[in-house]
Amino acid sequence: MDEYDIESHPDLQDPEWQRRALKKAREELRRRQRRTGRGRRLALTAVVLVVLAGGGFAFYHWGVATSDHYSGESTQPAPGRAGTTTAPAPSDLPHWGAVDRSHPFDHTPAQNWEQGLAGLAVPQATQVGTFSEKQVSEALTQVLHAIDLAFLDPEVLSAHHTDRYLADLAPSARDRLTPYLTGPDRSHAPAYVTLLADGYHLLPVLPRMNGTLTSRAGRPGELVVHASFVVAYAFDPGNRTISGPGDMEPFLRVEGDYTVRKIGDFTRNDSGLWPDGNDLYLTAAACRASDEGFLAPAFSEQRNVAVTSATPEPGEFDPNRPMPTQDTCH
Repeated sequence: MDEYDIESHPDLQDPEWQRRALKKAREELRRRQRRTGRGRRLALTAVVLVVLAGGGFAFYHWGVATSDHYSGESTQPAPGRAGTTTAPAPSDLPHWGAVDRSHPFDHTPAQNWEQGLAGLAVPQATQVGTFSEKQVSEALTQVLHAIDLAFLDPEVLSAHHTDRYLADLAPSARDRLTPYLTGPDRSHAPAYVTLLADGYHLLPVLPRMNGTLTSRAGRPGELVVHASFVVAYAFDPGNRTISGPGDMEPFLRVEGDYTVRKIGDFTRNDSGLWPDGNDLYLTAAACRASDEGFLAPAFSEQRNVAVTSATPEPGEFDPNRPMPTQDTCH
């Protein structure tokens, strides 16, 4: 079995987990206004799990079974309203407007996106360079699992248990990144995982995602998987007064590569998954928290600057457009 083969992971062998995951992955949630986003370029990586089926993929959210922990409580996620609207989503995040906390992504760019990994389009596995179809499938599985852990897993997001993410990396990559993800200074952590700021919790609804993975040959013995996606989170404002979705729903635009290295072409320590220093652009996120390496909602900061109605950069919410470059954290 190759070093990066995770098909034997115990969760994948659990029929009950598979049943729950399949049910969640098949749910289609559909349902439209902006706050001037606080954008910020950062480096970032991600997480996801794919169960191989025939040469194609079925996507399951690794954290479905523990999604009630997103809010730090034992509340079950609110059911989705699959197929209730086909209305186009707004192209910007609204500053003003009521928010339904059980369906917080309504009236935002994410209203028609899928939950978690179901929002990622993954290519059919085919041979790429010296990587066989099976090896490409295994590599894509690894990358998806990493995206899931970095962006969706409650234990990483809220509890900051980054060891779960590090365990999936090549040993040498793990050694290199451990100081950034486990030390007291987490300012570089956003290059690899998303950590929620202490004291702020997500509503008991799964984050929404929209984007794609593609693969290509790298150097000899390398397969490069490119990720381009946006993930939206909905924070629980508690008893705070909010003016609209932009106060509580940061969007993260991610663009970057994940390299899988073959054992044989590389040493045992160097073979496996390597995050390649990806870019992250944040909209409607607290600037101070992001400087410290954490994600917090806009309502966590007192801002004395005027909110404008400037048109957002095209790639802010659309992973098919170039990554935004404007930095609105000053």
